[in-house]
Amino acid sequence: MDLSQTIIPRSDQLNFEDVQSSNITAVIKSVRAGNKEQPVFIDLEGYDGRPYKPSKSMRRVLIGGWGNDGHTWVGKSLTLAGDASVRFGGVAVGGIKVKAMSDVEDNFSLMLTVSRGKRVEHRVEKLVVQKTCPLSWFSEEAIKAPLKRLEAIYPKVREKLKDDSESLAKLDKVYQTRKSELEGVNNG
Repeated sequence: MDLSQTIIPRSDQLNFEDVQSSNITAVIKSVRAGNKEQPVFIDLEGYDGRPYKPSKSMRRVLIGGWGNDGHTWVGKSLTLAGDASVRFGGVAVGGIKVKAMSDVEDNFSLMLTVSRGKRVEHRVEKLVVQKTCPLSWFSEEAIKAPLKRLEAIYPKVREKLKDDSESLAKLDKVYQTRKSELEGVNNG
């Protein structure tokens, strides 16, 4: 029994707890304006409704790697990691830091302010992302996805493959087979 879903924090955003024990690598789905306290919301594929809200320092890192037009960040990937040493109000509360970014020339670093008069180097690795075929990705995802997720992602993958009738036929077969398996489990 996989208990990992039982420890996900209830929140409207990604939190330190989400990356405390394992990093998140995801593709940016959209970048949108936030609010006064959190001016940037970054929606990631697979985390619907729970955006990454980067701190000012991490926004500096993202701009340093990809430039200041957030719309050009869509489709790029990043790795987020937990850093327990992040302080707020003099107390170590933990935070989310950008560990790696795709679409950069090479590893890079920036000097970031951590407290008044104190700066530290923040290193970012070049993230090499293998582009996968939507059919291959769906086939791998279908093996582990519950029925609700399978039904949610199927039309999106179908749209991406709309001009490839051979791949569409394979996709439909994978979908129908896995759906039948899952419905058999739910009815049995």
